[in-house]
Amino acid sequence: MKKEIKELLSSLDLNPIEARVFMASLEIGSGPASTISESAGLNRVTTYEALKRLSKKGFIKIRAKKNSSVKYFVPEDIDIIKEKLENKKDELTETIKKVDEFQDEFRAFFTVNEDKPTVLFFGGKEGIKSVLQDTLKQKPKEILSFASGESLEEGFEDKFLENYWKKRVNLSIPTRGILPSNTKFETRLHPERNKKELRELKFISPDLFKFKNEIDIYGDNVGITSHAKGNEHGIVIRSKSIAESMKSVFEVLWLQN
Repeated sequence: MKKEIKELLSSLDLNPIEARVFMASLEIGSGPASTISESAGLNRVTTYEALKRLSKKGFIKIRAKKNSSVKYFVPEDIDIIKEKLENKKDELTETIKKVDEFQDEFRAFFTVNEDKPTVLFFGGKEGIKSVLQDTLKQKPKEILSFASGESLEEGFEDKFLENYWKKRVNLSIPTRGILPSNTKFETRLHPERNKKELRELKFISPDLFKFKNEIDIYGDNVGITSHAKGNEHGIVIRSKSIAESMKSVFEVLWLQN
C-alpha cells in the first residue's frame, strides 16, 4: 500500500524526499519536525525544509501550541489530496483543449524535407494501435489499406476497432481496402454497414493474396504493422514519394479486382 501511496504523491509533483516526509507525518498524525525526521529516517534540517515546502503546496498544516515555540506539523486529510487530483485533471483537460486549438500552428513551425523522410518505430500492442490512430491524426482525404480480417481481429480488440471506425466516420474520412477473402469478416463488414461507415472493400482469393499484416496509405504517410502475437510492431514512413508509389500499387490492384 505504501508503494501505491508514494506513486500517487509522485503524480502530484512531490519529490521523493517530500513524499517520504509526508508519509512519515501520516504515520505520526501530528508531531514536531524532530519526531517526523526520526520516522522518515532523515536529518532534521532536510525534514524541516521538506515540511515547509509541503505546507506551501497544501499538504501539511503548521500549528504552534500555546506558550510554546515548538511547531507541530499535521498532514491534510485524504479529501485534500483528492481535490488536488481533481484540479490537476481539470488543468490537463484545459491543456488538451489548447493543444487541439493550436495544433495547426504548432505543425506550421516544422517543414518536411522530402530528401530525408521520417521513419517512426512502434513496439508492442499499444504501438500498433498508435500506428492505426495516426491515420486519423493526419486527417487525410482518404485511407487506402492492404489488410487481413484475421490479422485485424488478432491485433486489435473489438472495442478499439469499433471506436476507431466511429472516429473515422465522424472525421468524414473514407477508406478503401483490399483483403484476402474471409467469410467471418465479410459478414461482419457487410455492404450496408460499409456504406454507412464510408468503407469500400474488395476481397480477393487468399491463395493469391496471402496477406497477414496491414499497410495503410494516408496523405504523405505509409503505416505498416505486424500483428504476430508477442512480437507486435509497426512503422510509419512520412514520405510523399513513397506514399505516392504505394498509392499507385494500390490503384492498379483495385482496378484489376
